[in-house]
Amino acid sequence: MAPDLLCVAAAALLLTGAPVHAQQQSTPAVPLVAVPTATGGTSVAPAPANRWTPQQLQQAFSAADADGNGQLSRAEAQRLVLLPRSFEDMDTNKDGVLTPDEYQGGARQ
Repeated sequence: MAPDLLCVAAAALLLTGAPVHAQQQSTPAVPLVAVPTATGGTSVAPAPANRWTPQQLQQAFSAADADGNGQLSRAEAQRLVLLPRSFEDMDTNKDGVLTPDEYQGGARQ
């Protein structure tokens, strides 16, 4: 396409309101997680690259355990702020609930 014709085509697109998409380079976003605070609230922090501390895992598990029975139903597991793997993958004995050991084991893999 000739340079003059290219300019005319670009102007026509702008005048018609057609969207013009500039190519943008995207940088990968740093994943953030909500971390329980000592005061009962939550703060947002960068997720650790591949591991969480046992204390972070215990806090996340406790915060998700709404009924306090020491295990997580599927609905409670959806509240987890640190979910290293799918519920099905972590529920190793396939009983429909996650124990603290299953949850922490899933985070280590």
